[in-house]
Amino acid sequence: MNAPAHDVCGGDHRVALVAMRDETLRYWKTTASLAATVAAGAGLTAPVLLLHGRLEPVRVPGGDLGLTWRAGVEPVAAIQQRAVDDLGGLLVGVAVATIGIAVITILALSLAREREREAEVLIRRAVGAGRRVLRRTALAEAGLIILSGLALGAVLSAGLAAWSSEWPGTLRAGTRVVAGVATLALAGLALLGVLFPVILPRPRIAVAEPGSPAPLTPVAIQIAATLVVLTMGALLGRHVGRLTAAHGDPIHQGRVAGLELAALAPEARASRYAALRHRLEHGGATQVSVTSPGTLLGLGPVSMVTTDCGQCSEGGLPLRWRVKAAAHQFVSADTFEMMGIRVLQGRGITEDDAWGAQRVAVVNRSFAAREFQDGQAIGRHIRVVDDGEQWSTVVGVVDDPPAVGIGASLLPPYSVYLSVLQHPPASVELMTRGGPQTPGSPLGQVRGAQAAPLRWFADRFRQEGWAMLGIALIGTLAVARLWVASLLMEFGVRRALGARRRHILRFVLLRAAAVCGAGIAGGIFLGATVWSILGGLVADLAPWDRAAVLQFGAMLLASTLAGALPPAWRAAHATPASLLGAS
Repeated sequence: MNAPAHDVCGGDHRVALVAMRDETLRYWKTTASLAATVAAGAGLTAPVLLLHGRLEPVRVPGGDLGLTWRAGVEPVAAIQQRAVDDLGGLLVGVAVATIGIAVITILALSLAREREREAEVLIRRAVGAGRRVLRRTALAEAGLIILSGLALGAVLSAGLAAWSSEWPGTLRAGTRVVAGVATLALAGLALLGVLFPVILPRPRIAVAEPGSPAPLTPVAIQIAATLVVLTMGALLGRHVGRLTAAHGDPIHQGRVAGLELAALAPEARASRYAALRHRLEHGGATQVSVTSPGTLLGLGPVSMVTTDCGQCSEGGLPLRWRVKAAAHQFVSADTFEMMGIRVLQGRGITEDDAWGAQRVAVVNRSFAAREFQDGQAIGRHIRVVDDGEQWSTVVGVVDDPPAVGIGASLLPPYSVYLSVLQHPPASVELMTRGGPQTPGSPLGQVRGAQAAPLRWFADRFRQEGWAMLGIALIGTLAVARLWVASLLMEFGVRRALGARRRHILRFVLLRAAAVCGAGIAGGIFLGATVWSILGGLVADLAPWDRAAVLQFGAMLLASTLAGALPPAWRAAHATPASLLGAS
């Protein structure tokens, strides 16, 4: 009489659970490595995904500055928000790459685990264990690994919750959907990775031919990605160091205070700004500058300007009037000198450029060279901001402005400087130097505040890079085990023909070094693109840091050799007979 179906199923479940317990205890290293990989992948990426789209920098006041713009305007705050969003998107891309590295490691560990248990599985099959029991055992193991990995990942993610509190700005309302979907996707990929060797027929995952080595491409991919991300963190971190080290420059010794006169009409604002400058100068200040918000950081609202180019052409067609996007910065008489901006031709803004006087403008070198006939901008006309049908006369050309603030790299290459008394904005920044101490913050501190968000991103890139390195080291060890196991017969033949142990060690380590070299070369090739993207988001960021690449390259080489050494050592110290028998 046949046993009831539920008794058979229940017996299979019990057998599978007992087998899962025994194999987990026996092969605990592989199980722990898989759980640690899942934990690192989920725990380090979830905080990044939870913050995606929520980061807001400290807003620069002003908006449209209370002016009438001829062709619309993109305020400084919007430019900085765009830069932060782009940096956040790049960080999300790094988090996704971390998940990819974790998936590669999970698959390598699963294949290595299956190979080391191959003989045991064959014995179990021989004594009557069916495929259904084996699959249930594998499913139970996968569930244990994923649950423990996600639990550890949740603890790690909770420990990294301080990321949000460390952000030097504010957080918008967000959603947990993206992070939840990514975590479930990682769990699903981990499940597939663990079950992959069991689901597919064994000949498809085993070595097809005795002399066919396991592929080492996954190791090279992991090394390349890790090098790119670690170098990103180093480039950004060193850029932050340069920004903060510049505080001792004499240019940064002025004090800055904000002032808002939105309730006044433009003419009244101009009169108030002029009177304020005169009062501070008579009170002992050696220099006084009144600028629109963001100017001291190399930032300004972006709008379209029309230039009287002269006998110019574009695309082979004569074009006298050119309409281009330019950053607008409103300055006073002492601004260029206090900011260290050189006047290359003509003159700067003076006290005579007041309300009611002939409107004037100063352009930067790039603007003058490209948008005026023969690069001669002095004396030509330009129509900006609230000119209406009136034109301003270009009276000077200055060097390209220093780009300090976040988002400065997103500005167009053209800058136009206008008199704060002829186009009086509703909000200004008052900078003084010398005389009695005035309210406000040192200019160096104002500029240094721009380094805080960049430091936050640099720390996140570095943490993701170190996580990648740890995951890649686990994966390297697993792939090295597979690769050395696939060459045991070749090693046995070599030993039988007289090869010494050091020859086997040298062969394995040289091949590992070659794979690492290929990964580093791939990382440099890929990094050239990624680092240039980062440089497009952070002004004056160095596109290349040879010292960082050499440092991290040496670290990756050492970790690769460390991962390849244990299986190479075991193979080198095994007897030729055991090597031939194992293969």
